[in-house]
Amino acid sequence: MKKTIYSLLVIFSLTLCVFFITESYAKYLTSTEGNAKMNVARWKIIVNNEDIKNNSSLTTQITPTFLGNDNIAENVIAPTSEGYFDLIIDATEADVSFKYNIDIEVDENSSVQDLKISKFVIDEEEIIPTDNTYSIERQVLHRDNTQIINIRVYIYWDDSESASMDNTMDTQATIDNNALLNVNLNFTQLV
Repeated sequence: MKKTIYSLLVIFSLTLCVFFITESYAKYLTSTEGNAKMNVARWKIIVNNEDIKNNSSLTTQITPTFLGNDNIAENVIAPTSEGYFDLIIDATEADVSFKYNIDIEVDENSSVQDLKISKFVIDEEEIIPTDNTYSIERQVLHRDNTQIINIRVYIYWDDSESASMDNTMDTQATIDNNALLNVNLNFTQLV
């Protein structure tokens, strides 16, 4: 009989232990939910004071500077004129690495078809184009993107023996008065 009472007491005690253990775990079991808010990387690139994010083209014209000489006035183009224009890229607030490509060509409607690029100067690094390829491509890593990129493009009106325009065409270009270059800038995020 003692064994039976002892056995019942053990079973009862185990049942109470299981009940209390289950209850104590139940007090600490719960669930919750929330939202993870993340900042999306900025794609903020400014070219000549215009944000490229919403613009497919610059609304302000790129105006070249021509220094002039004894035979040619300042800020006009004539055969043998030399000048430059600047592209100022501020991507210091971009949160990703990217590459940029600048491609320049004479517009098909330009009255001056003999416009040439003599060199690019990117933050004091001189790049001489070869084979009349007026294109440059550079990568900008986010970790190195701490300053504004200054690109100066040097142009001239080729009047050499190899120029495609003769004196009659040069004269007509002054009447038509529309020397045009297409300057295409493309920016692509690096992955």
